[in-house]
Amino acid sequence: MTAATLSVDQTACLEHLRKRINGYSFHEGAVLINVPLVPVDVLDGDVARNRGYFAYPPTTQLYLSAILRSLNVESIVLDLNFVLLDEARKDQPDLTEAWTRALDEALAHFDKPLVCVSLMFESTYEQYLRICRHVRQVKPGACIAAGGVAATADPEKLLADGSADLVFLHEGERPLAAFYGFLDGTSEKPPFNLAFRDETGVIRRLESVEGGPVEIDIREDYRKIDVAAYCQVGSLSSLSRMQGIDVPYASVLSRRGCRARCSFCGVRNFNGKGVRVREAVNVVDEMRHLHDVYGVRYFDWLDDDLLYDRSAALALFREIAERLPGIAWGANNGLIAAAIDAEIMEAMQASGCIAFKIGLESGNAEVLRAVHKPTNLDRFFQFAKLSKDFPGLFVLVNLIMGFPGETIRQMRDSFVTSVRGGLDWNSFYVYQHLKNTELYLNYGSVSGSVLETDYSKDGQTPTVFAKDNNPVRGAAFRDMELETDLVRNYDVFTLPDDLIPSREQLKEVWFTYNLVSNFLLNPAYQTSSDVRLANAVRWQRALQQAYLRDAAMAASLYFLEWRLGHLGTGELEALRGEALRKLNQSPYWQQRDRAFGFSSMLDRQPPAIDPRCSSFITTP
Repeated sequence: MTAATLSVDQTACLEHLRKRINGYSFHEGAVLINVPLVPVDVLDGDVARNRGYFAYPPTTQLYLSAILRSLNVESIVLDLNFVLLDEARKDQPDLTEAWTRALDEALAHFDKPLVCVSLMFESTYEQYLRICRHVRQVKPGACIAAGGVAATADPEKLLADGSADLVFLHEGERPLAAFYGFLDGTSEKPPFNLAFRDETGVIRRLESVEGGPVEIDIREDYRKIDVAAYCQVGSLSSLSRMQGIDVPYASVLSRRGCRARCSFCGVRNFNGKGVRVREAVNVVDEMRHLHDVYGVRYFDWLDDDLLYDRSAALALFREIAERLPGIAWGANNGLIAAAIDAEIMEAMQASGCIAFKIGLESGNAEVLRAVHKPTNLDRFFQFAKLSKDFPGLFVLVNLIMGFPGETIRQMRDSFVTSVRGGLDWNSFYVYQHLKNTELYLNYGSVSGSVLETDYSKDGQTPTVFAKDNNPVRGAAFRDMELETDLVRNYDVFTLPDDLIPSREQLKEVWFTYNLVSNFLLNPAYQTSSDVRLANAVRWQRALQQAYLRDAAMAASLYFLEWRLGHLGTGELEALRGEALRKLNQSPYWQQRDRAFGFSSMLDRQPPAIDPRCSSFITTP
């Protein structure tokens, strides 16, 4: 579209854009910033020293770096999440000084840089805002551009609060390249996917365009970060910790988009409709580079639909198996169960897969239909049966509770489905709104009560309710009182079927479902497969890197290690003693143990299940 064919509104918008950006420098250089995932005042030094927080290499910034490189614009990649986690491991950390010093050093490379700040998650908005305000103070002449999923969902917020001068919407590579083409006059096409506040204070948007390039070579851009050091400050997930906390890791993208249109998910709103697939050889070229140059031995996929295009997926796994023997990988984003058959499982295993998640989201057929999940319970149970033929693959299922209007009966169906499926782990999450999704638009009026903060994706926390009452993080939790009006423990199975629980009550439902399905009825307690039992031990050891005070988890680990029989008497007794210490030091866990009896595992007896629960899971 040339300027002559633009609509009047778009032509006027471009004129306003020229005025808005006048005086900024865009060719001197850019600073590409990854925002910390955990706020300074919440970050737990013990967990950080144990490498229990997530430290994802900043792949988004590397893709933007590649685009700027093609435009001959110098850029610096600054991962402030890495900076904070690295500082938090010190005996006397100064977190604020660490991130501001790192930011000042990056900004000092240029007089008037373009500063690109990624806002992927709304839960990191406060961190994002502090960074932008600091940039304003240090470099008042810099142009601040925001981008990412949360920025795309609500650009008006970032423009209204003055944190950003420009907001690049959706995938950033094409809009950024088009913007520079507009600046340089080298493109007949006007910029798109861009929002800004004009000189009169009016917020304007340029044309919206879906999709973008998928074959972008970022191998050269990895030199801007120390990817081999990421395993020293955190992990990709508990799946990566299963492989060993000292194993260098990286995340890789082979597909953009997702075939599904789940009403709670923002992928389509961000990536557009459909799925774009990279050539398998190009994906493995990138993985091979990371392996050979940086020593990466474990990979996880950023893909939202890894198994889209069955033949392409098989080609990818076979390419990995041929060219990267000995590596390991996991899929922390949920796979679609209906897309998995024996041939896919065999190819995944042969290519180094050690673990993956299934994105079921609900064990209730009504809820699955309501949220447009592209699966059904029959297909899930077919997959669950198939998975037993591959005991070496650790398989988890994602289940969300608390969808708007969801009843106790429907939530309980998810619990029953998790037990019946018998997979290695059940990752229960509490629903939270994502802006601009179908559910958010339909139920936005309740967003204030369901917009929670999530620092963990391992299914061990019900998103993170507050620093002092998180069941598995924070020393202050030891003093939490349970004497409230909430229905707790096994009594949650007596809640009325048609009840839509409050957010506070939902936490207790979450806790009971999680504890019973994963720690009292864990399939590894009964398995005859040493491989499956060993994987369960690796998983729970990996979890304890992040959850240092969980007495139920410690008791479960002792019981599993005793069943496996690989430890000597002294090592076993040390595990038992550690579990007893956690239990004896915590009135909270003592109360939970009186309700659930998980300490029986320290006497090598699986816990008894209360009839209030067993009546729902006993096969007629």
